[in-house]
Amino acid sequence: MAKSIKNRIKLFLEKTLLRFKNVKMYNNTVFSNISFNGSATIEPYCRLIGEPKIIVGNNFYMNAHCHILGNIKFGDNVMLGPKVVIWGRDHGMEIGLPMNAQPHVNKPIVIGEDVWIGAGAIILKGVKIGNGAVVGAGSVVTKDVPEYAIVVGNPARIIKKRTD
Repeated sequence: MAKSIKNRIKLFLEKTLLRFKNVKMYNNTVFSNISFNGSATIEPYCRLIGEPKIIVGNNFYMNAHCHILGNIKFGDNVMLGPKVVIWGRDHGMEIGLPMNAQPHVNKPIVIGEDVWIGAGAIILKGVKIGNGAVVGAGSVVTKDVPEYAIVVGNPARIIKKRTD
C-alpha cells in the first residue's frame, strides 16, 4: 500500500476498528485481505498479505518482523516467534522461460491449534501443521507436520512428540 495520506488514514481507521475486536496491531505493520476470528497481537514491522485470504483464529500472537503471504488459515492459540516467514507461493521453474517470467505456483497453508513456530522459521506452500506442533527456530518446513510433533532443521524433521 503506497504511503499516501489517503492510504495512511484508511490504515489508521482499519486498525482502530480492529481494536474493538481485541486485535492489537503495532506500528509499521502492513496487512490486507485478513480476517480475525478473535483476539490477536501483531508486533511491529510485520506484513500479512492474504492471497486471496488469511484467516486468523482466537488468541493469536505474532512477534516482530514476520512476513505472511498466501492463502493461510491459523487455528486458535498460535504463536509465531520473530522473523517467521510463511509463504504460500513460489515461482515455476520450467526450462525455456526466464525465472522472472515464470507464473506463480500457489498452494494453501493450514496451521492447526496450539502451535508454536520458533524464531526465523520458514513455512513453505502447501504445508499443513497439526494441532499442538512445535516448529524449532530456524527450521524450514517443506512437508506436513503431524499433531504434537516437534520438528527442527532444514528441511524440518521430527525429533520427538509432545506427550503428557
